[in-house]
Order: sequence, then structure tokens, then C-alpha cells
Amino acid sequence: MALAGLAVLAGVGPVSEAAPVGAKAPTAASVPVPPAPVPGPLRTEALGLLSQASVAPEAAWRRFGPEVVPVLAALAEDTSVPDAQRMRAVTALARVESPEAGQTLQAMLEDPHRPTDVRSQAAAALGQRLGFEAVKTLQARLEDRDLRLREAVAQALGRLGGQRVREVLEERLPLEEVPQVREALQQGLTLAEP
Repeated sequence: MALAGLAVLAGVGPVSEAAPVGAKAPTAASVPVPPAPVPGPLRTEALGLLSQASVAPEAAWRRFGPEVVPVLAALAEDTSVPDAQRMRAVTALARVESPEAGQTLQAMLEDPHRPTDVRSQAAAALGQRLGFEAVKTLQARLEDRDLRLREAVAQALGRLGGQRVREVLEERLPLEEVPQVREALQQGLTLAEP
């Protein structure tokens, strides 16, 4: 059921395309799902906003409503879109007022098959979107196999600040063996200063 929901969020297909009852459905970890192309005027308008030098303000994304979430998710992984616009698409998800936006960011962050740059940007955007509610999800990624992601998560946590974040970063610091990730944890602690 969760996979079908993620498929709908990602714009892959309707729930009716889920595996028949009794059939063994593939897991998200076993079958990477390529993003479905999102044609139409919504994609064109979103690309227009993403072509600006910075991420458009919340009000610009609010007018689209939740329908823009799968469009932004697809654009984030569309390699024909310039990298800067792809990363702005991830960041824009933090500015869409819809529960699906937070769920999509979390799915991006947790999916090891997604590109590291998308996952790292999703970490920062999830912190922006959920604030302290993102701490538990981000904390779990401090143990991810991808060291660049661990760096990004440490910095995203640091930007949130607060005593709980300090505890999380201090707890992880002695366990981290990679020097550049240890440095990111230290930077996160500096950012988290009260």
C-alpha cells in the first residue's frame, strides 16, 4: 500500500496499477522506478519558476497547490533539466503547502537509488519544511552508507539548531570514522550553537 502511495506521489501511475492481491510486489529498494515525464502547462510553469536565479517564494508555489508536488519530484530527477534547476525543484518542495511535499522529500532522502545530490538537497529541504519534526528522520541518515549524504545531513541538522540537535550531533561524532564527515558534524555543532 505504501509503495502504491509513493508511486502516486511520484507521478508513476494510479493506484490501480498496483500488484494484484496475492502477487509478490517488488520493494522500492529492489526496483528503482524512473521518474515519469510530466508533460503539460504545469511543468512549463514550474520550469519557468525554477529558471530564476533563486528558488521562488512560497506564494509562487502555493498557487499551484498539491498538484505541483509530483511535477517537482519528476523535475528533480530529470537529467535533461539543468542541475541548478533540478536542485531548486527539490528546495521548492519545502515551499509547497501540502503534506505530500514533506512525504516526497522524505522518500527522496531515504531512497538509496536516488542521486546523492538529490538526497542531499532533500535533507536540507526537509529541515526547512518540517523544522524540528525532521530531526528523527535526519538523524537516521547520519548512518547512511553515502558519506556525502551524511555530510549534508549534519549540516541540515546544524541549521535547525537547538539542544536536541546538539545531542544528536554530539552522539554521532565519536562514532564517525570519516574525517570529512566528522568535520561536517563539527560544523553542524557550530551552527547549532544557541
